Amino acid sequence: MKEYKIIKQTGTAVKSQQNFEDLVNSYAKMDWRVINMFTHRGILKALIERDKREEE
Repeated sequence: MKEYKIIKQTGTAVKSQQNFEDLVNSYAKMDWRVINMFTHRGILKALIERDKREEE
């Protein structure tokens, strides 16, 4: 089973691209992977997924 999340670009225009890249990379370290990227109302968003972890 998979779980999904939508993350979005935040911050000022100057720093937002680097901040979004850092955000995506931080999720990648937690085994999330980007499966789609899109723009909605001028904001870059990414749909990410990973295998659902068993509850402890």
